[in-house]
Amino acid sequence: MNYKKSYNKITPEGTRDFLFEECAARREIENKLISLFSENEYNEVITPLVEFYDVFDIAENKNSEESMYKERNMYKLTDNKNRLLVIRPDSTPPIIRLAETRLKDQPRPLKLCYNQAIYRVNPKEAGRDDEIAQCGIEKIYEDESAFLNSDESVLKLARKSLEVIAQFCGCQSYFEEIKFDEKKKHSYYIGDFFKGYISGYGKSIISGGKYKINDTYAEGFIVNISAITSCKVNPRDEVVRIALTKGRIEKEALKLFTKMGWDVSEYANKGRQLVFTVPDVNVELVVAKSLDVITFVELGVCDLGITGKDMLDEYDGKYKEVLDLNIGKCKFSLATKKGVDFYAGHKIKTVASKYPAVTRRFFLRKKGMNVNIIKIEGSVELAPLLEFADGIVDIVETGTTLRENGLEVIEDISDISTRMIVNQVKAKMKKKQIQEIISTMGEYIQ
Repeated sequence: MNYKKSYNKITPEGTRDFLFEECAARREIENKLISLFSENEYNEVITPLVEFYDVFDIAENKNSEESMYKERNMYKLTDNKNRLLVIRPDSTPPIIRLAETRLKDQPRPLKLCYNQAIYRVNPKEAGRDDEIAQCGIEKIYEDESAFLNSDESVLKLARKSLEVIAQFCGCQSYFEEIKFDEKKKHSYYIGDFFKGYISGYGKSIISGGKYKINDTYAEGFIVNISAITSCKVNPRDEVVRIALTKGRIEKEALKLFTKMGWDVSEYANKGRQLVFTVPDVNVELVVAKSLDVITFVELGVCDLGITGKDMLDEYDGKYKEVLDLNIGKCKFSLATKKGVDFYAGHKIKTVASKYPAVTRRFFLRKKGMNVNIIKIEGSVELAPLLEFADGIVDIVETGTTLRENGLEVIEDISDISTRMIVNQVKAKMKKKQIQEIISTMGEYIQ
């Protein structure tokens, strides 16, 4: 293959070209928002694409799950003096740097706005680009006293921005104010914060609040322009869409729906059909594989999902678990050959499993052990029988298969059953319909 020629045809992973209508749509919403910011006396600035790493080395909890500045999320490089640089992963810290240097003599509050891209290493095959177009505002105060006595103008401007976005997209919107909790870590936020949502996107479209970086007190918000231009308007937005995992979970869920009085008779002769309407209750059912159920709910194309706790534990995601259906009860368990002391000796153990993430968390967090993990897709019981693993982590219901192969459970890890999950945005925007479904379903769970 001539690699030089292929480079002329593709862009680096996580980036893409924008053409014609996409460019026009992006410029239109950018112009609307920057004009709105300008009307409110915010002056536009542009910061460099490349910054020193130290600009982003700011959050006390930078290694926590809440931090946006994890090492693995940043594109890093060095300059000709061997200094560590990053491609801008966020716009706020560079603007604070700008305010503390070139604009340090400007009167406060300093009102700045921006329209530029950030770059974060997002999970591949998750439908997200690494290059994210953003715009937003930062209101920078003289000191803590001015910060504490600030008005609600930033909050009002965020609400107005969400109205502009919803009108542009033809979507419904929802604005959420969130009280600051000192017990939780919120990156650099030190006060109340907020999020804005539209019905055509499964995550927040606006986020912001009050924060402190170094000795600077400020508040502001970002708008995800890339998400706005990619949102999908559902013409049947009043319908609640539920994703069901194929197979046993699907059948048990249908029994539960029947008890609830839903007409699911369309399933009787479904053939290869994958999407079904439930008459009279404004519900659509989507049949999918278990991992796809999680993906559909995360993306917001389905409001609710029903799948096994095993998949939720293995493939962590942005959703809320709301109901245990008490279907398919079993356990994650550690098993090995009968009579073998798994924990004996000093060598690092090898464990085979279909669930490497569950296995890794169990041994690191609960046991404080390093283990070698081998992922097996088929009969995991073969691993200790063929002696290429010391034990297995698998789903155990009755233990019959283990016993028939000379294995035994030596420790249970966690309980498993079928759960219902909800997209966090749809839980707010379709709150009444979704809560009614969850409440009714709860009444019929045995």
